[in-house]
Amino acid sequence: MKTIADIKNAGLEVEKIIINSNLTEEEAFAAEASLINAFNYVSDAGLTNIVAGHHSAEALSVDEYERINGAAPLEEKDIRHKILVIKINRLYQRGMDEKVLYDAVRCVWRASKEKVRTVEYVFGVYNSLIVAVYKPSEWFVCKEAKDRLPRQDIVLTPKTENRLFFVDERYEQGFPSDENESFYIGKSIAGLKLNQSAQNPITYLYPLEKDKIHI
Repeated sequence: MKTIADIKNAGLEVEKIIINSNLTEEEAFAAEASLINAFNYVSDAGLTNIVAGHHSAEALSVDEYERINGAAPLEEKDIRHKILVIKINRLYQRGMDEKVLYDAVRCVWRASKEKVRTVEYVFGVYNSLIVAVYKPSEWFVCKEAKDRLPRQDIVLTPKTENRLFFVDERYEQGFPSDENESFYIGKSIAGLKLNQSAQNPITYLYPLEKDKIHI
């Protein structure tokens, strides 16, 4: 509705076009999702279908589809560290620069300061695929470290000034990925039992207790 309002506020009109007709409700939702995916893929229009239960995965190139759906699964027994998982589905862009990806993952998040400081690694996850792994060396509260914000165009408000971001000093100094980062990167978390709701971009993973690990 905001997109439509923006068009009208610009003095333009929304033209209604019938793409297809005589569809069942299920077919109509499938067609709508396909069109939205196609438009977003070619134009980054950011269109959405807000009807609950009718969201679909975004359009992917063949290479992306194979990379995501063919990724080795990360299993519970593989989790060796305390991990913060950050979903960046809306921030991730095809072919994005490594520095831009780093800033997208570490950007300001609503989380517990005490809890994140126990985290050993942070995953940047796109469509369940681990596309980035970092080892936080320090966490900051936004209002206490304005000069170190991931992006200088971030405008802090009373709602965001207490959010958190991290730095990975090894990454920033150009050190290569460590053994653990190399192990996790490129794997899929789709099979893990965790909170992957669209409303919450953050969740945590912890190692299984030793007596629950079966090899």
